[in-house]
Amino acid sequence: MKVKTYNFKYEGNESLKQYLRNNDIVKHSNILIQLFSGIDQKEFIEEVIRNLVSLIPQAKIIGATTAGEILNNNMLDKSCLISISVFEKTKIKTLVLKDETADFDKGVKIARQLISRNTKVIISFADVTIDGQDFLDGINAINDSIIIAGGIAGKSHIPDNSYVFTENGVEKDAVVAAALESDTLFVSNGSTFNWVPIGREHIITEANGRIIKSIDHISAQEFYNKYIHPNSSEEIEHTREQFPLMIKRNSGYAGRPVLSYLNGTEILISSRIEVGEKIRIGFGDLNRVLEGSLETFKKITENPGESLFIYSCAARKHFLKKRALIELLPLNDDSQTGGFYTYGEFININSDNIFHTETMSMLLLSEDINARIKINKELDYNSHYINDGYSTLYNFLKTIGEELHQLNLTLEEKVEEKTRELEKKYHTDELTGLNNRSKLLIDLAEGKYDKLAIIDIKSFNDINDFYGNMVGDAVLKDFAKLLDLYCKKVGLNSYRLYSDLFAVIDNEKSSHEFIETIRFLQNVIHNQCLFYEEGKIYLGVTIGVALREESLFENAEMALHYAKKNKKAFQIYNETLNIYKDIKENIEWTKKIKEAISGNRIVPFFQPIVDNRLRTVCKYEALIRILGEDGEIIPPYFFLEIAKKAGLYKGLTIKMLEKTFEVINRTGYEISINLAIQDIESQEIRELIIGKLEKAKSPHNIVFEIVESEGIEDFNEVRMFIKEIKKYGSKIAIDDFGTGYSNFSYLMKLNVDYIKIDGSIIKNIHRDKSAEVITKTIVAFAKELGIATIAEFVAEEEIYDKITQLNVDYSQGYYFSKPVQENQLELYT
Repeated sequence: MKVKTYNFKYEGNESLKQYLRNNDIVKHSNILIQLFSGIDQKEFIEEVIRNLVSLIPQAKIIGATTAGEILNNNMLDKSCLISISVFEKTKIKTLVLKDETADFDKGVKIARQLISRNTKVIISFADVTIDGQDFLDGINAINDSIIIAGGIAGKSHIPDNSYVFTENGVEKDAVVAAALESDTLFVSNGSTFNWVPIGREHIITEANGRIIKSIDHISAQEFYNKYIHPNSSEEIEHTREQFPLMIKRNSGYAGRPVLSYLNGTEILISSRIEVGEKIRIGFGDLNRVLEGSLETFKKITENPGESLFIYSCAARKHFLKKRALIELLPLNDDSQTGGFYTYGEFININSDNIFHTETMSMLLLSEDINARIKINKELDYNSHYINDGYSTLYNFLKTIGEELHQLNLTLEEKVEEKTRELEKKYHTDELTGLNNRSKLLIDLAEGKYDKLAIIDIKSFNDINDFYGNMVGDAVLKDFAKLLDLYCKKVGLNSYRLYSDLFAVIDNEKSSHEFIETIRFLQNVIHNQCLFYEEGKIYLGVTIGVALREESLFENAEMALHYAKKNKKAFQIYNETLNIYKDIKENIEWTKKIKEAISGNRIVPFFQPIVDNRLRTVCKYEALIRILGEDGEIIPPYFFLEIAKKAGLYKGLTIKMLEKTFEVINRTGYEISINLAIQDIESQEIRELIIGKLEKAKSPHNIVFEIVESEGIEDFNEVRMFIKEIKKYGSKIAIDDFGTGYSNFSYLMKLNVDYIKIDGSIIKNIHRDKSAEVITKTIVAFAKELGIATIAEFVAEEEIYDKITQLNVDYSQGYYFSKPVQENQLELYT
């Protein structure tokens, strides 16, 4: 034999010496010792390792504490089993990892340090603190083709300690591994579970590591009680092995018994589980479990085999009880089999290493292709049949479960089919049948395309106006057919974006080939004549092209805009042409504004307003700012106009109203809030303001400052708004007063409390006589109406002296303070 395993129950150093001499083991060079200890005393294990190292210094050792030991067809308990495998050509490397890194990272390190070109298998044992699936995921991330065998260290009793060990010592919270390297080693693995999933699939809706908090949005305990109904934690111990949770992993299910209840609502399992994973309740029948074991023995022993190792689950042993010994009956007394009962097994199914519980896993090794492990294939389990009624129940539940599962799969298929139909409808232009703009953006986002042409039909509105919409639609459909036919012929993809705008993308042709193909398409379109009701329609198109993957859509749009603006038929985007720099900036700012709104980075700053008579700060104006991702404070000059054009202005107003009202309620200061005419005309904004006023602590401290007041078209709507907010004691200010021709006339129509004299007048008042005269007029007019005046842009002492001489009531500007954040307001009060 080229691989031979000697299994020895350790009873002392002398008997060990004798056993080694009798079998002439020390003469071998390539030796792997697996040490399975049901005795959890660290000093005992260290003594055994010292003796082994002393007697066989060339041997590599890995081991773990156990929940029972397996010796051929016998079960041991609280024993120490030494399984010594000698190889003719196979080399062995061992490694122990004990550090603070995550379990996934431990798997990565094991893979990187142990796996070489001819590594055939890694046998690994991990302490109970290690998450088995995380550990295996780490190995799989580096190399998912290597078979991993072994499992989690066990305990003889719950209070006992668990350890893993190598020839270098005994460790807790660690992982040990042995890599077998050979060009001639044959490795086979198998496993048997045979619990059946019953009922429908359920979804993990809340979890944290190994703790399941909710399933299908109800507490995990409530869910488990609903189906299994254990009355206590003690009763869980009697039901958890028979009714485990079964987690869907790849094409099968992995069992996870419920270890315990936590906090009245949660349950603990043996490995991490993620939100969104699917589970079913499992059911185990003794007879079916035993039948599965025999089939697995038969199957694995068809492969080359000289030594067999079994890593079986303690939960399985607990479920089978005395019948666990029956599971080992196919083995002979001399079958060279060793192993132990684990707290979870590392198994390889369909070339995927996964963590299981309640399985019996097997590892078969041989350096002889013709060697076979002999088992009792004729074993009749019927003589051990257990007539407890569970088998009938098992068959019933298995059949019902399969029928329900098949029904669920059928429903899922129908849902998927309907989803595909809806996706196709959502991504297809209804008029032309081409893919639409939404589909184009998805395709571009996948990063597979690096060339795009956007095509605009010239003067299409004229066709609609002259011939009518029916003919216009017919033109679009015929154009789409032409475009689709051409694109399919030359290997391009075509889309309709909207109205008369179409697109073509490619990732196969060179830039030169793509440009020539699109130019030829343009000529085809220009030479095409469409007939409608005896009328001829010739089409022309303008095309913008972008040739880089980055910002492909935006660049093609800019090229098209440039071509249309400059009356060109064809334009390729080029940064050196500075094509529509403003458009690009607008796009970038639009993105920044959206992200600032969604990221809650719209912040109010406050500029003090000074009472000129008392020369003290008495109120503030709230001014919008964007807080950049890097902490930069961005003033409205850069984004306010773009927000209006992009339809984002309302979002800015809502954020400013919400945050300014919070400050007013916290501080009790009088603060003015800017409102544009479009804000007042928005029902949503008006309703928000009224709702805030109803809840405000001091609504009389709120001033609404109307900006761009010359744009008022419906004075009645504005008057109604003013009347409504004044019911709460709030005030109205008119901003930028004095620059237009209708200021005085519309001021007569509005019941306002303040007018703010425009900064363009104030900033020159100390050296411009006309500015002084205008200010005098405004002040006199305001006092006649009982309206207070505020001077803006007071930037220096001379200006301040002049406006106080002119009896302006309040001043605001950088002479007093720049706008500040809320936490600095107390400096001015």
